[in-house]
Amino acid sequence: MDAMSTPSPDPSPAPAAPPGAGGRLGAEGLRPVSETLIRARYLAGLVGYALAVLVIAGCIVVWAWLGWWWTVFPALLVLILALQSLLLTPRRVRALGYLDREDDLVFASGIMFRSVSTVAFARVQSVEVHEGPIERSLGLATLSVSTASAEADLTIPGLPREEAERLRALLARRGVETMAAL
Repeated sequence: MDAMSTPSPDPSPAPAAPPGAGGRLGAEGLRPVSETLIRARYLAGLVGYALAVLVIAGCIVVWAWLGWWWTVFPALLVLILALQSLLLTPRRVRALGYLDREDDLVFASGIMFRSVSTVAFARVQSVEVHEGPIERSLGLATLSVSTASAEADLTIPGLPREEAERLRALLARRGVETMAAL
C-alpha cells in the first residue's frame, strides 16, 4: 500500500483553547477597580464639561448674530468630544483590572486597544500611593509602581484606600524578600 495515497490519522489531539479564549485579553481572574472611580472622573471633568458648554453656546451666539453658519462645525466637534467622554467613562473604568499573583502584579486596561502589563516583584524599586483631593474625598487612591525601566512602570487608579495600602505593603515586602534571596 502506498503511504502517500492513504493519509494516516494524527494520533495527537488538537490543542485545546486556553481558558478565556475568545474573551478580552487579560480578563481572566482580574479584580476590578472601584466603581467610585466613575464618579471621581466625572467630578474631575466638570471644568472641561463647563468649558464645552460655553464654547457651544458661544458658537451658537456667533451664528445667530453674525450669520456665520460654519461656527456649527466647532460646536459639533466640542459636543462630540464631551459626549464621548460622558458616555464612555463608565466603560473605560470597568475595563480596568488588576491581580496580585505569587511573583508579579498584573494590570489590564483599555476597551478597543487592550493593554496588559506585568511587573515582577523582583523588579520593583519603589511603590507610592497617591491621593488627590477628589480621590481622597471618595476614599480612593492611585498606586504607582516604579521599576528600573521607565517602560515597565505601572499606575493603578481607582483603588480603595485600604487596598492600595495593602498592595503597597505587599509589593514592598515581596521586593525585600526577593532581594534578600539573591
